[in-house]
Amino acid sequence: GHTDHPVVADPKGTEVNQASLQFKNKELHVVAGRQRINLDDQRFVGGVAWRQNEQTFDGYRVVYKPSESLKFDYSYVFNVNRIFGEDSNKSDLHGKLHFANAAYQVNKQFNVSVFAYLYDFDAALASSTQTMGVRATGQLSDSLSYTLSYATQQDYADNPNSFDADYILAELKGKVSKLGWKVGYELLGSDNNIGFSTPLATGHKFQGFADKFLATPGNGLADLYFGVNGQLADIKLSATYHFFDSDAHSIDYGQELDLTAAYALSSNCNVLFKYVMYNADDYATDTDKVWLMLTHKF
Repeated sequence: GHTDHPVVADPKGTEVNQASLQFKNKELHVVAGRQRINLDDQRFVGGVAWRQNEQTFDGYRVVYKPSESLKFDYSYVFNVNRIFGEDSNKSDLHGKLHFANAAYQVNKQFNVSVFAYLYDFDAALASSTQTMGVRATGQLSDSLSYTLSYATQQDYADNPNSFDADYILAELKGKVSKLGWKVGYELLGSDNNIGFSTPLATGHKFQGFADKFLATPGNGLADLYFGVNGQLADIKLSATYHFFDSDAHSIDYGQELDLTAAYALSSNCNVLFKYVMYNADDYATDTDKVWLMLTHKF
């Protein structure tokens, strides 16, 4: 309610995170109830596990794996339990949601998946979309890997808008000695002044830790990023720099620097430090954020 303050989207609250009935054998896994669903890299469907209250899904899921190289994954979801908790007016998203994903490992150097995500929300009508796409990952050498993805998104069900936007991802990762690096380009396109949206993604994982682009601007979003990672003594370090622009009208949104440092106190206990600096040009405001997080597993 403090609208003049920056948002910290981790309110107080307690709710059931997961409760389900499951059947599983070598080829088939069936789940009914409240559950965690993470698909591919969580760009479209994920649990947002970074938050204090993880996003989970009420519904039914069937995973069929007839061989080690082939997997079919389908979920029907009627409610999304969001990160904001039961006391928030944004706590749940009700609707008729279909998640379909098929993955095939061609060989050790090449994997491909195709997906279709259909969202028919009861109240969030502008977020009702139909998204279909393909994703490929692979190894070019022992120290060089890539990820490529393309998707198209249209209005669906009772969405009052009409649009047809594209999604593109191209990322290259490598390693020189003990130093890792990555370079990538991600585009969430725009059509009819509506940006390609991913309302059920693990949004904090993409487009910078400042979370300025959890909702895609109407002019779309292009993210060109560079990153390095390594280890100093027992501390894992990473740094990523983003250049944010629009898809339409050539708007320079801003730049962002993300830094992390992680240290294992023991095999079950870890501490994480995160810092972000967002420099605004023509979108949002200059922002600095700092996190310190302690995780213990029992």
